[in-house]
Amino acid sequence: MEDFLGILEDNRVKKKGKDQRHFTLTLYCQDLATNLERFNQQWDNKRPEKSKQQEQATATPAKTCQSLRPKPGVPFQAPPLPAHFIQRPEVSQDLKQSLLSEQTAKTGTLVVSAIYGLGGIGKSTLAAAIAHDPEVQTHFADGILWATLGQQPDLLSFLSSWIQALGDHDYKPTNTNAASRHLQTLLFDKATLLVVDDAWNPDHVQPFRIGGAKCRVLVTTREAQIVGVTRYDLDVMSPSQALALLEEYRGSKLKGSDCKQAEALATTVGYLPLALELAAAQIADGISWQELLTDLQTEIARLETLDLPGAQEVDEKRRKHYSLVASFNLSLRRLPLEKFQQFAWLGVLPEDVSITPALGTTLWDVSPREARRTLQYFKSKALLLSGKSTNGTPSYQLHDLVHDMARRLLTAEAATGAEGNLPGLGLTWPQAHGQLLERYRKKTENGLWHTLPDDGYSHSYLTWHLEKAGWVEEVHQLLQEETEAGGNGWYETCERLDKLGSFVKDVAKAWQLAEEAFSSSPTRSISLQCRYALMVSSINSLLGHIPGELMAALVEKKIWTPVQALAYLQHIQNPYDRASVLEKLAPKLPETLLSEALKIARAITNESDRSRALSGLAPYLPESLLLEALEAARAITNDTDRARALSELAPQLPEILSEALEAARAITNNIARAIVLIKLAPQLPEILSEALEASRAITNNISRAIVLIELARHWPEILSQALEASRAITNNRDRAYRLSQLARYFPEILPEALEAARGLTDQSSRAITLSRLARHLPEILPEALEVARATDESSRAYALSELAPHFPEILPEALKATRAITSQSSRAYALSKLAPQLPERLLPQALEAAQAITDNGNRAILLSKLAPQLGERLLSQALEVARAITDNTDRANALNEIGAQLPEILPEALDAARAIIDKTDRAIALSELAPKLPEILPEALEEARDITDDDSRATALIRLTQQFPEILPETLEAARAITDEFSLAKALIRLAQHFPEIIPEALDAAQAISDQSLQSYALSELARHFPEILPETLDAARALTDEFWRAKALIMVAQQFPEILPEALETAQAIQSQYHRAYAFSGLIENPNFSLQEDVSLWQEFLHTLACSDRQQFLEDLVNLSPTIISLGGKEALAAIVEGIKDVSRWWP
Repeated sequence: MEDFLGILEDNRVKKKGKDQRHFTLTLYCQDLATNLERFNQQWDNKRPEKSKQQEQATATPAKTCQSLRPKPGVPFQAPPLPAHFIQRPEVSQDLKQSLLSEQTAKTGTLVVSAIYGLGGIGKSTLAAAIAHDPEVQTHFADGILWATLGQQPDLLSFLSSWIQALGDHDYKPTNTNAASRHLQTLLFDKATLLVVDDAWNPDHVQPFRIGGAKCRVLVTTREAQIVGVTRYDLDVMSPSQALALLEEYRGSKLKGSDCKQAEALATTVGYLPLALELAAAQIADGISWQELLTDLQTEIARLETLDLPGAQEVDEKRRKHYSLVASFNLSLRRLPLEKFQQFAWLGVLPEDVSITPALGTTLWDVSPREARRTLQYFKSKALLLSGKSTNGTPSYQLHDLVHDMARRLLTAEAATGAEGNLPGLGLTWPQAHGQLLERYRKKTENGLWHTLPDDGYSHSYLTWHLEKAGWVEEVHQLLQEETEAGGNGWYETCERLDKLGSFVKDVAKAWQLAEEAFSSSPTRSISLQCRYALMVSSINSLLGHIPGELMAALVEKKIWTPVQALAYLQHIQNPYDRASVLEKLAPKLPETLLSEALKIARAITNESDRSRALSGLAPYLPESLLLEALEAARAITNDTDRARALSELAPQLPEILSEALEAARAITNNIARAIVLIKLAPQLPEILSEALEASRAITNNISRAIVLIELARHWPEILSQALEASRAITNNRDRAYRLSQLARYFPEILPEALEAARGLTDQSSRAITLSRLARHLPEILPEALEVARATDESSRAYALSELAPHFPEILPEALKATRAITSQSSRAYALSKLAPQLPERLLPQALEAAQAITDNGNRAILLSKLAPQLGERLLSQALEVARAITDNTDRANALNEIGAQLPEILPEALDAARAIIDKTDRAIALSELAPKLPEILPEALEEARDITDDDSRATALIRLTQQFPEILPETLEAARAITDEFSLAKALIRLAQHFPEIIPEALDAAQAISDQSLQSYALSELARHFPEILPETLDAARALTDEFWRAKALIMVAQQFPEILPEALETAQAIQSQYHRAYAFSGLIENPNFSLQEDVSLWQEFLHTLACSDRQQFLEDLVNLSPTIISLGGKEALAAIVEGIKDVSRWWP
């Protein structure tokens, strides 16, 4: 009693005894239904254990299944158990054991199906009971996720809700596959139960069959056949359980004739829980047992007669089905007319949706108070189930069978032609959805859907209702509504409500509707398809990957969790970027996630990128993963990439040192071999001399200095050699950079390095070099800061990021300068440099800047290609710009290019070339000028022969061989001395263009390239220049094992040989990576002989795939798609797309 009084306000004078009871029950709110529900909750919390035990004793078996309270932050999405829940211990115990068994651990999935395929048998309730079981909750300590699918589920919405439930509110999946993969990463190391309720189609279940070894998937279904699972067939209730359920509704034990009539009624409805609840609700309304039993038997007989006239026997499955329908019919006939019509309107809603008073207000056009009362009324009649309460507001759900009944009533004829049939509302589907939409439209401002108030329902299902109403044009208009500020209204509303996933889903639906309209309105269809592709590509740009350094900083400062970062990493489609980010993120990952990180690294198809990812992970891998990483490293075929990965693993696996050394020695490129040997040197000191020998063999002064500086970190006594190599660099900028790098080892050369830095005429180079030196010469910090502020945006950002550790107060300025960089690659690099130094308050700005990166590099390349077509006036301006270049090499190159259009300036270009100090640069510049100035050929040849670097000497000689055919043997000898595979093949291909006898040797060199990306390019060059060896080139291209580079090679070959386009297309379509497939498709549409005009389905496939790129790339693809657009939709479609580009660019600048 005292526990009960704890809910009341005690106004008694004497606080003990039974007399003068005077209590006040303070209402929680004005609504009766909510008060009752809140009171029951309070009473359940306060009542003593004795009271609970006494209540349990009145029902057999026990009523409730006590659930643990979920831990803070752990998702628990299971619905509450019904108010009149009856345990079925023999079933729940078997099911729990099966769920936790080794058999289910192998399959990962347990499917609960209904005997006879019956609905209303209690599958969902049993699954909820399992979810509430303390032992199950303890086993799945990381939470329980729940999704009720139904016949037409919105899979993306369910997956997105799971992602958010796991704490990731930033990731916005744009398709089901991406969402499923993201969830796989988030769940990798978690012990989570994934419940997929009411599945009708096996394909709908597949995206949810995810998670690591500690996860399990529990599926409920009537009859869906799902392969590779553990099955459990659920039967109806036992007679005693059926009686217990009826007693729960009654609130007391059944005795005498009531008990016998209740047993007869349970038998009549086939012991189906839903039918029993419907019957019990009518008994609670005052209908006698005998009357209800008679009515049920009559209704069942009527249904049997209508369905099977003349039949002698009815099978068990059909009999149970009739009993359930009869229970529905009797419950609905006893509803008042208004309530009956309101029930029918529930059929206009999608399946398995949460029904709240806010939704009911619009659905029935009633006040919020009346909506709450109506929902509570339907719940009391067992026509609604309790859902989850949000902020004290109750919600309800429809059993799928109840929903089916409401749908039938909504569209059934108002005046039935058969006696006993329930009257319907007589609406068509479009009419029903249209009427609901009109009610919602009244709540908008000026009829604009994006102004619709949030009721927790409409923004998720508006397009669904628009489509069902046949208001297709309204769907397209919805996605074009604008705010007063000119933004996309629906996007901004969904983003504000944290429903970006709904926006993406709506775009996908509108895109589908546009495709379906092609046959009737091709122009409109094509323009809309391109508009939606543009919108998707814009969202992709918004979701672009974040630089690895910044991601690592976010994890380190606990703004992101490691799981969240790894999930984002997996979303990066470009394998190079994925490897780069993984390399930077590896030190921040806990050991539990390294297995998943290794899995991501091994899945990278490009060997160079895979090697980089494995190398970045290697130092942090636990012993249990080292052999798996070693296996992945050994599988790399390219010597350089394999050696790099093995050298990173060697410190943890000393037994593979000899293998790593052998791989390193097999590298033909001196620079690459030296770098790997240096990496191995700390464990094998005896190879330092070998590494030094390889370093000395590098002919390029800059490269030799770089490698020697790296080697000096392990062998300080060769620092002097590194310094000597740096001083030998003739290029002022590179020499200053290397000297500044060595300054920390040789303080005495600081003045020399400072003088070199101050002597740089290029302001950007001077700013960056001074910034680096400022670490060792604090007194020049003001000078470095002043120079940095005066340079261009990119260099200013780089220089400021170098200075920031010494001037923390300039961090905001450095970040602002970084965000102002227009080049995507430059901005990303500068941001990466700056990220580790940023305080926590500036990291959100850095993240925003990273997400806003757009690629302007291609635009710059496109403009440079226009230079040869420039008129005289613009050439004069270009000449002035070229003359202002202070670096002799760059100026000579620029003047040479302009000299092709203005021959009179060639002497000026020659003067600039002769002024170049570096021998190699001077020789190459002269060899480039020689074809235009034949009189300098002897001078150019002499300079070329003096070049010490094999690659550069061969390059210069090849340029001169056309004018001096007699030096071919010398040039060929120089080319064959090139150790780099690709450079050798490239040199021989260039020579073969003028000397056909070299073609076989060039083909052999191309086939010998171990890097498939480079081999792909070399083969395409061979096909372009030497059509006579096309069969051999094609055979080599087809032999490439990497699917992307094989497709790329075929696509490039197809530029000259259209007959292989079908093969190139088939190869491109087979690429698994969506990112690489889009890249390959871009290459195909550049081919003027490739057409999508005759195949609309192929056009749609290409458009969907190309939209997976960012907007910049997609805009370039649109240019190449223009002929197809005009062919399929006419010039009007192209004009409409131009307007679409303007709109989309305004919405997402």
